[in-house]
Amino acid sequence: MLLTLPLKATKRIDLLTSLSKWVDNSHPHYKADQLSLDLKRLHSIRSDLSSSLASYSSHSYALKNNALLDLIEYHACLVECVNYGFPSDSRDADVNGTMDANLHFAWRNAFEEYDGRNEEEGQCSQRGTTHFTFERACVLWNIAALYTYEAAAKEDWGSKQGRVNIKQKYTLAGRILRHIRDLTKNEKEADLMPDLYRDSLEMCHYMCLMQGQMAAYEALKVKLSEPTATTSTYTLLAKISSQVANHADKALEASQGLSIKDKSSSKVWGSHFKVLSMLFRARAEFLQSQVERREYRHGNEIARLERTVKMAREGIEFSKTKGFVKVVDGPSLLGKFPENLQSLLMNAKQRRKASVDENNSIYHEQVPSCDSMTKIEGMDTMEYNGDKDCDLPLEFMPQGLKRPMFASVSS
Repeated sequence: MLLTLPLKATKRIDLLTSLSKWVDNSHPHYKADQLSLDLKRLHSIRSDLSSSLASYSSHSYALKNNALLDLIEYHACLVECVNYGFPSDSRDADVNGTMDANLHFAWRNAFEEYDGRNEEEGQCSQRGTTHFTFERACVLWNIAALYTYEAAAKEDWGSKQGRVNIKQKYTLAGRILRHIRDLTKNEKEADLMPDLYRDSLEMCHYMCLMQGQMAAYEALKVKLSEPTATTSTYTLLAKISSQVANHADKALEASQGLSIKDKSSSKVWGSHFKVLSMLFRARAEFLQSQVERREYRHGNEIARLERTVKMAREGIEFSKTKGFVKVVDGPSLLGKFPENLQSLLMNAKQRRKASVDENNSIYHEQVPSCDSMTKIEGMDTMEYNGDKDCDLPLEFMPQGLKRPMFASVSS
């Protein structure tokens, strides 16, 4: 039931030759022989990554080959290269020597599974691939992708510590995607790949928040079976469930952005977000119905249950349509859309029947229209300042390098 960001696959390139040529011909201060160890280091790490990042779905293989650590080190090295005057945007690609040096960072569109695998599809302009900001964006994307994979497939969703780790990884992945957005904000769309468009980054950002919020839902759901469960527990869980749906709705909205709405990947992922929103809104209504019952508002309870039944049926019908994500991750305890919706529908119908019978024979409360019930406000456990709190961790930066770059020329 969980989505994992696909990887941006790459291929081996002769980075050493092209960078050496660029430094000799265009760097204002250095020659290639002064930086030979650093250029070889960049070439070596990227060559290892080209073997690990073989396809959009090679997350497990990449982690086994230490790709996450390599990506983090490589990104820190790239940042230092920019600090030392290496090309950092596409605007001057025609005159700064990168084209003449044949400097070209090769990456695939992460969504090529849906949007096409032809060599020309999913690519950006040649000048858009000649600078270190593009390389950094692609590297950061893959770091975020591996974090989402670890959160979905490697962490224990059934344990408290596992859910803490899950939230941390989805939060960091979301921050990284926001950082990419800020990093590439001055690039034209023609100089970016579709997965790096602002709408795509927003969609994936809210996907991370949505699934991190689901971990909070699972954590609190456990407490419902405890004797100490109170009305407040149901109220809080209803709010958390509603916020999962809110994040899903924002991800869905981003998937319909003008720049990506015609992409097959946006339609497929958008369908996933829509049905997940339906599921968690219906869950929120069912939980709120239990609050109404505990507070002796039996008419409201029946109305909430009516609404649950209506939402669950709509979700079941929608989930029968084609075009969903082909492979999803996540533990079995999260279930699958059809089974979750069917179980919720059955429980809501049974509870509604019992509540209607009780109300008719005992309470005689008026039952309001289900559409008149107030909206359940969400409670965001993934809350952070998404526009400002997108700085990268120290280990992603040159300060985190155990072996500094350009030690031979730094004073």
